[in-house]
Amino acid sequence: MANFQMKKVQQCTHGKLWNSSSEALTLTDKKVWQGSHYADFPEIIEDGDASEFTHESVTDDADIHGSVAGLVYRRRDGTKWIVAWSNPQAENSKVYTDIQRQPVHWGQIKTNLEKRGKPKFKVTK
Repeated sequence: MANFQMKKVQQCTHGKLWNSSSEALTLTDKKVWQGSHYADFPEIIEDGDASEFTHESVTDDADIHGSVAGLVYRRRDGTKWIVAWSNPQAENSKVYTDIQRQPVHWGQIKTNLEKRGKPKFKVTK
């Protein structure tokens, strides 16, 4: 359906999302556990297009540095593409992705990211 690429450069996560789902994907939800809450994530990714974003890992009010967040993109038929990443400073990065129809439970997504997330989606540091 879609693909995700992540790399860490100077305390940021640079992500590139590709859509090959045969229709546009619309951002319907996001969760930021660490990092900037003001990131400009792509709102719509047209079929066949790629969109990029940068998520800052340092915020003014946090002593913990890292970029840990998740996005939910939705198709017209209700199918949701979830992509979450953990890019903490001085630790291994992880990516977790899922496609589902049921409501998104961020606590479960975070658990899955921590336990099952793997850097198999071309994570580059």
